[in-house]
Amino acid sequence: MADTQSEFRVDQPAPNDLVGNQLLLAGIGGGFEAVIELRVLDANGRVLVETSTTGTNLISPWQARITLPNPVPTNRGVVQAGASSGADEAPPMVSVPVFFGTAIVPGFRSYFLYTVQQGDTLSSIAAAQAPLYIGSGFRPIFEANRHVIGDDPNRIQQGTVLRMPSDF
Repeated sequence: MADTQSEFRVDQPAPNDLVGNQLLLAGIGGGFEAVIELRVLDANGRVLVETSTTGTNLISPWQARITLPNPVPTNRGVVQAGASSGADEAPPMVSVPVFFGTAIVPGFRSYFLYTVQQGDTLSSIAAAQAPLYIGSGFRPIFEANRHVIGDDPNRIQQGTVLRMPSDF
């Protein structure tokens, strides 16, 4: 059998995407009539959802929609996808880290982008971006952007593009 993982990839979600409870997955690859195994794990490695879809050949696109539990137990997690070889073994998985928006702020449906200006703080950004920003205070912005901010919410850099949780 051909190497089904050589061309296999996950295009959506992108690494560190902020995702909603309706998670859209898409990628390319698999194998002839391949079963694409899909899993969503929480930050502790527990499986939240496990399902599958099919791909028609090594270079065919595949997609799936997964409904996550509400509420999601952690604000970070991992989406995994892999093409089954048909053997009785688990397929090699491509892992994509994600942030669960609904665990960060109630009512999350999407986000908009904000570029940090000189003198901005997360608190001032939160106040200035209401009512489009649906969080309360700076904490949801910080949690949604840890991958670009780091562990200190007081150290944001001018020019950094932040994802602002929204409900539109």
